[in-house]
Amino acid sequence: MMQQYQVGCTKRLVDLPVRWFGLVLLAVASVLVMLPASARAASLTYAATPQAVVFGQTVTVTGTVESTDPADPAGPGRDVIVAFEGVDVATVTTEGDGRFAATFTPEKSGAVTARLADGTTGAAVPVAVQPAVTLKVLSKSVFGSATLDVTVAPGTWTGPATATVIHHSKVVASVSFTVQSATQRLRVPLPGVGAFTVRVTLPAANGLAQRVASVAFTVKGPRIAVGSRGPAVRALLTQLRRLRFRVPGISSTLSRNAADSIMAFQKAYGLPRTYVFDADDWRKLDVASVIRARYAKPTVHIEIDKRRQILMVVKYGKPYGIICVSTGATGNTPEGRHRIMWKAYAAYTPYGNTFLFWDMQFYPRYAMHAYPFVPPYPASHGCVREPTWVAPWTYNQSFTGETVYVYR
Repeated sequence: MMQQYQVGCTKRLVDLPVRWFGLVLLAVASVLVMLPASARAASLTYAATPQAVVFGQTVTVTGTVESTDPADPAGPGRDVIVAFEGVDVATVTTEGDGRFAATFTPEKSGAVTARLADGTTGAAVPVAVQPAVTLKVLSKSVFGSATLDVTVAPGTWTGPATATVIHHSKVVASVSFTVQSATQRLRVPLPGVGAFTVRVTLPAANGLAQRVASVAFTVKGPRIAVGSRGPAVRALLTQLRRLRFRVPGISSTLSRNAADSIMAFQKAYGLPRTYVFDADDWRKLDVASVIRARYAKPTVHIEIDKRRQILMVVKYGKPYGIICVSTGATGNTPEGRHRIMWKAYAAYTPYGNTFLFWDMQFYPRYAMHAYPFVPPYPASHGCVREPTWVAPWTYNQSFTGETVYVYR
């Protein structure tokens, strides 16, 4: 009896641990099944696109959660929390292949991070946010200025800014200004005509990155003739004076005398001689530089170009004043180096009982003098006709004995 009891007792003692071991395995398996996917061992990779945005634009974070346990492949159901500058901005769940995507709208520059529920966190990804800038051209004028509205978002952005004006691929002007409100009025110079680009630069400030915005536009010069009025006329006369053409004054109305200045410009640069300033003339004016004198010495002299039908008062090797003239109709105005033989406010003409005013003889029976109308072509008997309104100026600039060059 004792032996049987021991045997039975031994059997029951052996069976008991086996049953408990099975229960423990079952419990462990149940716990593993109940654990959330995000708590399983995994690695996290992601990127932010784009990494530079304008205020108001969205950033998309895309990535993959991969298991580090071969027995536990990546799959759906893992929660990914996306944060920007330490603040949670989105929570998404991975798809079947472990991929995820989240979108948010940052309001300043900072870093994006993503993490799993178990605390696994990926590397920080920088995102630069630039202020939104809109440029609106309100007005523009040839050889004048442009007025623009600069609108910045967020409206709280304030600080110094710079505007550069680009013309013919070169920076032709730069203006510094301060943004003090959501919309700032800006005026920039336009030294020319044709295509321009205004580029506004806002430096990094107020938690936002540097922003460069630009606007391109074209400025067209109007057709200008005798009687035309407006700022374009004033701009034209100012530029003609800059190029050393004599003008009767700077005005907003084109006078008959000022038309002679246009004629001098057209003659000097080989343009159609029309007395009317149109698109071709504006284009030339936009790129024109002061024409060159043919002779450098004497330091003060006069040059008469029969081909171009212009007269230049030259000082120190450069044109000091340029006017339109009309030489001999038959080409008989004598060429070469001459000198002013005498000067007279009025002198008899050999071609009738009339006076020549502001007369300066530079060759026997040939002189420079005033004439009521100077045509675009050679029309005189051989003298050099000057417009009456400008002849006194030429007369007062010159002296007896001064060198006069005549050439073609």
